[in-house]
Amino acid sequence: MSGGTITSDFAMLTAQLLEILRAHEGMRVFSPRNEAGEVTEHILLPKASLKLLDAAEEYQKTGDFKKVVSTVEKMDDYDMMISGRVLQEILVQAGLAEAHHRLRTFKNSVSSEVQGVTNTEDSSVVSFIGTFEKLVQKGIKPADIREAIIQQKIELVLTAHPTEAQRRSALKKHEQMLQQMKVHDAKDQLTPGQLAGLYDKIKAIQWSCWRTNTVRRTRPTPEGEARNGMLVIEETVWKAVPEHYRRLDRCLTRIGASPLPFDASILKMSSWMGGDRDGNPNVTWEVTKKVVTLLRWRVVELYYREVDELLYELSMDGEVNEEMRAEVEAVSSMWTASAPGSKVCKPDARSGVHWNFHTGVAEDEPYRRLLMAIRRRCWRTKVSMEALYMGKQNDPDFEKEVLTSSEELARPLEIMYRSLIEQGDEIVANGRLLDLIRRVRTFGISMACLDVRQESDRHSEVMDTLTSFLGLGKFTEWTEQERCDWLVKEIESKRPLLAPDMPMSDIVKEILDTYKIIAELPSEALGAYVISMSRATSDILTVCLLQKVGGVKKMMRVAPLFETREDLINAPKVIDAALGVQWYKDHVQGKQEVMLGYSDSVKDAGKFASTWELHRAMENLLEVGKKHGVQITFFHGRGGSIGRGGGPPNFILQAQPAGSLQNGHLRLTIQGETIGRHFPSDEVAERTLEQYSTAVLEHTLAPPPLPKPEF
Repeated sequence: MSGGTITSDFAMLTAQLLEILRAHEGMRVFSPRNEAGEVTEHILLPKASLKLLDAAEEYQKTGDFKKVVSTVEKMDDYDMMISGRVLQEILVQAGLAEAHHRLRTFKNSVSSEVQGVTNTEDSSVVSFIGTFEKLVQKGIKPADIREAIIQQKIELVLTAHPTEAQRRSALKKHEQMLQQMKVHDAKDQLTPGQLAGLYDKIKAIQWSCWRTNTVRRTRPTPEGEARNGMLVIEETVWKAVPEHYRRLDRCLTRIGASPLPFDASILKMSSWMGGDRDGNPNVTWEVTKKVVTLLRWRVVELYYREVDELLYELSMDGEVNEEMRAEVEAVSSMWTASAPGSKVCKPDARSGVHWNFHTGVAEDEPYRRLLMAIRRRCWRTKVSMEALYMGKQNDPDFEKEVLTSSEELARPLEIMYRSLIEQGDEIVANGRLLDLIRRVRTFGISMACLDVRQESDRHSEVMDTLTSFLGLGKFTEWTEQERCDWLVKEIESKRPLLAPDMPMSDIVKEILDTYKIIAELPSEALGAYVISMSRATSDILTVCLLQKVGGVKKMMRVAPLFETREDLINAPKVIDAALGVQWYKDHVQGKQEVMLGYSDSVKDAGKFASTWELHRAMENLLEVGKKHGVQITFFHGRGGSIGRGGGPPNFILQAQPAGSLQNGHLRLTIQGETIGRHFPSDEVAERTLEQYSTAVLEHTLAPPPLPKPEF
């Protein structure tokens, strides 16, 4: 096995940490001035804290705990606080050693599989190679494995974690430490000077962590949570996605199958940060609008950078295919005509300041000409999003070029790809250009689609206000059949329902304003509308009607969330009744999303009863789907702990009923407290994506056996 062990890594990190701390024993620092202008002097590392470490080391050797107790008893409050911080940093080193070792173990296992040495079932080392070979051994054809992967739709939904205490600054330093540990694995190949320099870098990061307040001093805002989530996606998943596809291509080739199509789209990122208003009054329509705008602004900046790099790579001149020729001709009108023989696509005063190719490109470089048009659209979209975020008026000319769908960006890139392939430039086409195409298909126009979540009782409050104003009585006092009949009638009606002079509470106004914002935002930037505490078909139809009232042209799909044991038992009846409404069945076009709550059902019924009811609910919902000819996609609200539905992906997904991952479709939450574990670095992010993809693949092609009738 290459590299070290988890024990040696932890010993190395702890030794470096204690060395740098001891070097600063007794160092005095001053706190920031308080409101009175006073400062307080502190000893950064009291001697008592170091004595406690010495006592702990002695305890490890002798087993005598009395010295530890004696040392602690002599400490004052400040000594105790600093000693706790020291122990906390030691535990952080243990966590870093474990995270690094998991990745190292996986890499070594994959190397062994390539050499035909082992094929393990261990959840920590399940890989594409091992999974593919296992499926082939079961008689599944390589072509069928490839087709199953193409059909996959894996969507990971990041949620906020308001109790997350660690700051992004600390997490960023931990990422840097993991990078240094990769270098340390090859320490035998380093010169003495290089090794000393490596240890200095490690100690510098550790000291920076020590001198940084690691605990949030203020509660993050919904927008702040969204920014943190966006940073995680950008710094890890953005880098991991191209490599994820490349590993799939290599492993498919290994078993004799063709690589994935260039336009395959099997991954998607979504988020609840800035859209989840269930129980959080701070998430308003303004927050949702700003978060979506931020997500659009940031992702188009990343696209801009990639296009800028492609301008250097795709410098080919000469022939292109007819499709490419027509596309270049179509975008020529975007630029002022140039004199014969001079450069074309010259950025003008309204095209922004660009570091590269600011004077245009040669006329006989067709790929660069098309990339210049794409770059301008990216820049104008970015400027437009900045204006929208700041509440400023946007330039009407810029508005015309704003990217509102991923197809607008993917289409010209894929045209270039096909032309390069036809002209024999496969090696270039399958480089950065293919990576960008796959990123566009994954991240779309907003980095992550934003779900909207609201509690069903809030919708009922809006409906009570509306029906009372119309003189129809309280909506909540009607029977379920009366509610459904009236809702369908109003949905199908062409007349407006909402009177401009209708009196309403602040809460009702906020909910209605949310639907108006949904109508303004690009539909592709939004995901599902999740209804918490769904109990009846009318809960689903109410959201459809409110979307119509808000002016939504392309409605968000509605995902009822069933959380308690009783709700899980009733879920099949609710969905059966909803699909029995002809308008709604036509509206969903053969696809219905259902969210299942794990945490609340465990609180309500206990772990075993919750697991059983979740399993039965999925089986019964699948039967309802078959009855109506509708594909049921389950959205799993899993948390990090076992009690919240967490666990190794291959185990938790294999435990689901056969057929519950229809066509390889999986949607599940990555809860805020587990984001750091799933995506601490780009390499671990690759591993996370691989775990979910292999688990879905196995469940699709080799589903678990159904329970025996007697069970």
